[in-house]
Amino acid sequence: MKILYLITKSNWGGAQRYVYDLASAFASRGLEVIVAAGGNGELITRLHDVGVKTRALPSLMRNISIIAELKSFFAIYRLIGEEKPDILHLNSSKASGIGVICGRLLGVKHIVVTLHGAPFREDRMWISRKIIYFFTWVTCLLAHRVITVSKQDEHDLRGMFFIKSKVTTVYLGLMYADLPERTQPKSRTIHIVSIAELHRNKGLMYALRAIETLHKEGLPIHYSIIGEGEDRGKIEQMISLKGLHDTVELHGHVTNAADKLHEFDLFLLPSVKEGLPYVLLEAGRAMLPVVTTTVGGIPEIIRHEETGLLVQPKDVEHLTNELRRLIVDRKFAKSLGIALHSHVVQHFSHSKMIVETSKVYNLIESKK
Repeated sequence: MKILYLITKSNWGGAQRYVYDLASAFASRGLEVIVAAGGNGELITRLHDVGVKTRALPSLMRNISIIAELKSFFAIYRLIGEEKPDILHLNSSKASGIGVICGRLLGVKHIVVTLHGAPFREDRMWISRKIIYFFTWVTCLLAHRVITVSKQDEHDLRGMFFIKSKVTTVYLGLMYADLPERTQPKSRTIHIVSIAELHRNKGLMYALRAIETLHKEGLPIHYSIIGEGEDRGKIEQMISLKGLHDTVELHGHVTNAADKLHEFDLFLLPSVKEGLPYVLLEAGRAMLPVVTTTVGGIPEIIRHEETGLLVQPKDVEHLTNELRRLIVDRKFAKSLGIALHSHVVQHFSHSKMIVETSKVYNLIESKK
């Protein structure tokens, strides 16, 4: 049995983590696994380290280019023709759109598409969202099975013609183990952290506006942003404009950043578009209180005032208020972190993700 995974970018984000987890898990179970991606980023390096075969597709990139799309089409077509996978598992919009056509043309028997957050929910002009909706529908129509990572995305897709019977939600999951002891002693300063790609979908500009207000109020805070991306220049400019150099720190990309979450006091994810973020599961593993938004599958992890605090996306005033609430009421903050830890351990496990994906692959029988 051979599985070919295809994803647009090879950096290290939520979708790449998902591909890594599945590829390494099924390879360890004796299946032949290959992962193809654009570039030679951290995903490729990590897969090499665990002995999973990879193929780089230099023409496959996120930005739209007609020449690059044609090159990607023929490269993916050749790849699928050479490898002849039994299962073709596609991730991210561009790789899925091209891959599902190539897979159908080459007669792949089992094509699976995973949506990591409905792309037509992005903060774009309405006409762009309509076009993206159409192409998402075509991609799902040509796939044999569609995996969503949240019930919200499943609900969105089930409204599409001829798609309902193909869709299954498989929650992401982690392996949970004891965390190391905190090395930095707790202090009066509340250390807030975000781990996110520096992209407009993550809403970090709204976070900075909230941090600015709290800083002006004299609250003892320090905000760390871990990640890289195309909006770094804009974020640096806003930090400079608001005079937040001593309060906000951009760490850039940090390998295994989630393993350092226990060193912080509060996790912030102000996204305007999401699927089901791994980082919230990782925050739960570290028992961090969370302030985040109501987008995508986030409310399936964070229940307001039970396992964290939720605000509407782009609502800076309420975001500021909820951050202030946890900065001031440390007992309440701690209780949320403990509750979130219990919730993610119970409902979002790595083993369950692998079992449910095996059912989608028809490797094990699904109970009716």
